[in-house]
Amino acid sequence: MSLIEELSKDRRVVLYAVVVAVAIICIGFFGLKFGLDLEGGSYLQLQLQGAEAQIDVSPEKILEYQFNASSVEKHGQSYVVTVPGSVDSAFADDLGYIGSKIAKGGNSTKITIVAAPETIVINYLKKNLDADVQLNVAVVPVRYEIRTNVTRQSLDALLAPVGGKVPAGEDSFVAGVSKETVDETKKVLDSKLNRLGLQDIKVRVVDNKYILIDLAGMDVATAQEVVGKPGKFEIRIQTENNDSMHVLYGDAVESVDIPQGERNGGWGVPFVLSEEGALTFQKAAIDAGATKRPEDHYISMYLDKDEIFSAPLAPELASSLQKAPSRSMQATVGGGDAGSAKAKELYIHLREGALPVNVEVVGSGQVSAALGKQFKLQMVIAGLIALLAVAGMIFYRYRERRIVLPMVTTSLSEVVMMLGVWALAGWQLDLASLAGIIMVIGTGVDQLVIITDELMRGGEAAASAADRSIKERAADAAEKAGVGKIAATSSKVYLTRLSRAFLIIMGAAATTTVAMLPLLVMGFGSLTGFALIIILGVILGTFIARPAYGRIIGHILSTS
Repeated sequence: MSLIEELSKDRRVVLYAVVVAVAIICIGFFGLKFGLDLEGGSYLQLQLQGAEAQIDVSPEKILEYQFNASSVEKHGQSYVVTVPGSVDSAFADDLGYIGSKIAKGGNSTKITIVAAPETIVINYLKKNLDADVQLNVAVVPVRYEIRTNVTRQSLDALLAPVGGKVPAGEDSFVAGVSKETVDETKKVLDSKLNRLGLQDIKVRVVDNKYILIDLAGMDVATAQEVVGKPGKFEIRIQTENNDSMHVLYGDAVESVDIPQGERNGGWGVPFVLSEEGALTFQKAAIDAGATKRPEDHYISMYLDKDEIFSAPLAPELASSLQKAPSRSMQATVGGGDAGSAKAKELYIHLREGALPVNVEVVGSGQVSAALGKQFKLQMVIAGLIALLAVAGMIFYRYRERRIVLPMVTTSLSEVVMMLGVWALAGWQLDLASLAGIIMVIGTGVDQLVIITDELMRGGEAAASAADRSIKERAADAAEKAGVGKIAATSSKVYLTRLSRAFLIIMGAAATTTVAMLPLLVMGFGSLTGFALIIILGVILGTFIARPAYGRIIGHILSTS
């Protein structure tokens, strides 16, 4: 029986051949994507601006200052603000207290506000800082996350008119934003770049303070515009059949609150329209007939022409719009974990793709396409030189051409398998990942040598290995084994020798993987790709390529 026929019946060799074939198909079908340093383009380094602070202030003092009130009284969960003279009915709405009740008297007006103390503080900060403010309840005492550039001194100055301050202590004021805000910012950037057809852009977070973005094939000016410019948000209403008409653009949405769970288990995203936007929405709903037949007139939301939400008006909202405009609305989605995820995504989209926190470009740069092409060529040459050097060292060690080809072919096939996974996943190849491939070639050959030597020596040291041919060493090993040739690949002797080799290989593979894990999980920029390619190479080599090579070289040695 020929060598090829014997190997074709070995499941390890068959698996190896199938994986290599699939990898080649993946590379041809999906293609390899190259990063900034190989393709050319630009990079941005963004610093997230913001702070988390404890606030020591009286909600009554804030309301008194905001409304220029003569008195403020708290009754349960509400505050009654007495204002001299008469005030406009929209005055409280403009300050962020939507749904407040106004009762006008002879010489004064009483405004009843239903709000938690924290909500009053947030409204005051939002109004004066013109920035988003969120409550971080994950820490005790709670802190207010201010999503713009602010210092302890500037915050104290802002709170001084209402008798407030930031308490003393390092923990009461922390520069930077929460991990949730960083993740939200990254999601906005990912979503925006995906909508622009830039799915392969790398967006990395470092130390919850910085976001690094590589934009291959794009100059710095365009990159800054793409990252900083919000998407185009639009609300449309269904008229007849599948036709729809424009109602509002994103500038009519004044604010968006975080997703909230409803009593029925669903999730919703509350948002507030401007006064003019509310009037426009009411008129469009009446003209389309949505206030009378809401189930036949869906309200759809689009971001950069992609539909992100579509649902009919709620019956109670439709009835309310028939009488008066409504500024406060809620987009309701499904329930459960899926509904929660969809609500969070809609929350990001409702912000028009604008970043949830102010950012500052602290670093930028550009790599020319010509330089990237040169790097790519140099890395290909470096890889070929590495393979040739490996082939030369193998031939020098064993002095036998029959053993050089399987080793070099196995090393090359491991590279093909790694590139196949890279192409299938859509990851970018950069200089660091290519350097990792070259390292995998070197460590892989070391393990192939271990397998070969173990099978040839029977686990014993061989003197002057470089001065003896493979046939001479095979004869020595055969004599020790008590047979005329190297033990057949199904024999107990062969399996014992191969097991000893794989114990060494598995130990080395585990050590390498553990050493690379810190680089992989801590996200040190492009070193993540370096660590990932090495771990991937170790896995593919240890569990697919090395077992197949052990069977192949065993057959070769047994027939030498």
